Amino acid sequence: MASPSATGWHARANPHPARADFVPTRDALVLAVLLNAPVEPEGFTAALFRPDVAVDARGRVLQVQAADFAALADLAAQTTRLPETGSFLNAWRVQHDRTSQQIDRLFVPTSDGGLKETSVQGWHPDKKKLKDAVADYEELPSVLHELAGYVQEAREGFQRGQEENKALIEKIKALVDETTN
Repeated sequence: MASPSATGWHARANPHPARADFVPTRDALVLAVLLNAPVEPEGFTAALFRPDVAVDARGRVLQVQAADFAALADLAAQTTRLPETGSFLNAWRVQHDRTSQQIDRLFVPTSDGGLKETSVQGWHPDKKKLKDAVADYEELPSVLHELAGYVQEAREGFQRGQEENKALIEKIKALVDETTN
């Protein structure tokens, strides 16, 4: 069954009315997406928190439309059921002609209180073929292709060092670090 489309979720989101008072908590975390790229080895892309809150790459706290949030949260939950890749950062590696592709690191809470990391190396809207097969998958699973595409929206207009709420971003990264270490 296909998930409802969340294309445009970031553009439809509004500044959260309580954004100045927002405190990210591990209990409310639905998804955190970090970036590992040559120019940004410890980057941040987005995080989702219940109820219907997103923090984008600039650290802006947004109120996400309920249907968009539900679609994103459902995709995030589905990633926890994918097989382990056996590669660095549990990365699904999309085949490219060149090396040094960015890695989108997706962290989703699990029932045991931990976070499952599932990464996509070299996501591209038009490429799905994997460099190496994972279990029976020759292509990037649709759930990962779709979710990785949606989270890219949180980086639209982002320029490193400009208009960033670094304090909030660091708090979110700390939530991920304390759960994965």
